[in-house]
Amino acid sequence: MLLTCHEVRPETADVTSFFFHSDADVDFIPGQFLTLLVPIGEQTSARAYSLSSVPGEPRLQLTIKRVPGGRVSNHLLDALRPGDALEAMAPAGAFHRDTAGEGAWLLLSAGCGITPVFSMLKERLAREPDADIAFVHSARSEADKLFPAELEALAAAHPNLKLHWVIGDDPRPELLEGRLDAAQLAARVPDLAGRTAMICGPQGYMDAVKGMLSDKGVAADRIHSEAFLAPEVAEAPAADSAQGHSLAVDGIELPILPGQTVLESLEKGGLPIFAACRTGVCGSCKCKGEKDKLESSSVMGLTPKEIEQGYFLACSSTVTGDMALELND
Repeated sequence: MLLTCHEVRPETADVTSFFFHSDADVDFIPGQFLTLLVPIGEQTSARAYSLSSVPGEPRLQLTIKRVPGGRVSNHLLDALRPGDALEAMAPAGAFHRDTAGEGAWLLLSAGCGITPVFSMLKERLAREPDADIAFVHSARSEADKLFPAELEALAAAHPNLKLHWVIGDDPRPELLEGRLDAAQLAARVPDLAGRTAMICGPQGYMDAVKGMLSDKGVAADRIHSEAFLAPEVAEAPAADSAQGHSLAVDGIELPILPGQTVLESLEKGGLPIFAACRTGVCGSCKCKGEKDKLESSSVMGLTPKEIEQGYFLACSSTVTGDMALELND
């Protein structure tokens, strides 16, 4: 589908929201991401960004953080203007409203990780105004808070929404100062064990928060974090026969080195793929390719018919030649 930029709105010094009109209907679940195909010079790069809008709104909103040295994020923030158009892949991702379910929620985010949970929050309150939701967002400073006016307005309109800010350099007692810790979290949200937690932010933040929740008695099946990250990585060199092979995905060509799994190649190239166990057990990273060019150490979760059709697990498969690949979105 083709997205045409309608508005560019700076949110903070290094975060900008882009609003798009699509040439096709976009059906997504709040919390999912879109993958933009961004031409820069002679190369097209794919990067996934969570939607901060909700289904049914007239425009799609992507909120993007500038990453130091990030080729794509810097290009978008510096060059994308109203009237410009970009191709995009269909919405994808398993971190979304349906995963969270309909009970009491605990939404936890840091930095630009707020985008998917912000979409989930807005959609649920519109659908269920009395939903029991606690929202804890961490920011480096007051100036780095994302969507503060909208969040404060929602909290004022919905007493059942408990909004807590964690500000790194703010000493005010009503805010949490510094980094979130287990004691602070339990003090602000005493009924942690009865909530489903949805966590998004830098990997270190997500790992730390999952540990806090586990220590406070939240069951593992009620703790969910965004499994897909769209890393801003240096573009890898083109593959040749001596270095390895290439994967062709929706018109994008990625190198895959000898011994490198398909999952590793896709993640390094910034393409969206959901991988949970990463050990060939759960089947979440199922893809489709050319079976005569695959070497797989696990086919758990795949039926014989799927294997015959070329389906494989990206986390436990390498290739023996250049291969066209279909993501299981």
